Formats: sequence, structure tokens, C-alpha cells
Amino acid sequence: MQIEVSFKQMEKSNSLRDYFTDKLEKVLKPLSEPINAQAVLQVEKYRHIAKVTVHANGIVIKGKEETNDMYSSIDLVLDKLDRQVKKYREKIVKHGDREAVREYRASHMVLPEAASSSTAPEIIQQKEIILKPMTVEEAIMQMELLNKNFLLFNNSQTNQLNVIYVRDDGHFGLIQPQIPA
Repeated sequence: MQIEVSFKQMEKSNSLRDYFTDKLEKVLKPLSEPINAQAVLQVEKYRHIAKVTVHANGIVIKGKEETNDMYSSIDLVLDKLDRQVKKYREKIVKHGDREAVREYRASHMVLPEAASSSTAPEIIQQKEIILKPMTVEEAIMQMELLNKNFLLFNNSQTNQLNVIYVRDDGHFGLIQPQIPA
């Protein structure tokens, strides 16, 4: 398990780093190796912000919390990650496909917020993502784990880009683009 803790706009603190890494290791214990976690502990005026991104065997778990105290921000963000890890583990047990989970590959995409109607739309955020092959079931698990309404993924069965999304009725929809001949 590799954990990187960086500090922004505050002095580096070994006690804060140790507190964070000890608690994070306990939260991530149910996940299979390899695990890579990046954390940013940041202070902006009176706001203490803790951001965490975890990559574990192809899944991505993110969390961000802010309070007036860094220790409480850390506790809150780790509680959020703990809930996501438990949700992920329940999905594995529910689907019962442990071999597919070991090969689990996922990434996600975040769309920029809508621009105001008075100005021309512009791209305000851009992300590059690596689309690793996964099955439709794995894509559904990753989408639910990230609490997103849709997920762009490379379908391992067809080797094409697909989009899985949540319909208004609670079921899932799958978009499989076809290129005309």
C-alpha cells in the first residue's frame, strides 16, 4: 500500500501524516492490492480541507471534506471513503464474480458545470481519462461506487466505447454507438 500525503498552505506535520495514514490503512484493509492513495491536506483561511483519491486494483474512490479543524476533516473524509469501500465490497459479494473484480478496470469522466445562458458556452474543465476494458456489470459497479449518473467505458466484450447511465425509472441504459459502413 502506497500512501502519499501532501500539505498545501500549511506546515508539514508528522503527527497529522501519521494520524491520517494509520486511519486510512484501516479503511482500505478490505481492498485488494495494489493500492495507491494520494491525499492533500490544505488550509484556506479558516477552512481545513482534506481530499483523498484512492486507486485500488482498477477502481477509483474519491472523497473531500472541509471543516474548521483538520482532524475532523480527516475523520469525515475517511468515513466517506469507508462507506464507499463497504459499498464496493457488498457489490462484489452480490455479483459473486470475484475473478472479474480482480481484473476490474475503471475510469470516470466529470462534465463541466453548465455555463450561463448570457455567454457562449466554453469548456471550463478538461480531464484526460484512461479507458481500461471492463464488462457492463463492472461498469455498473464502478458508476454506483462513484455515485455518478453515467460512465464512459471501453466494453471488454465488444472492444468499443460504451456509455452506461441511470434511467429515470431506476434501471440502467446502455449506449453502444454504431459506425455506419
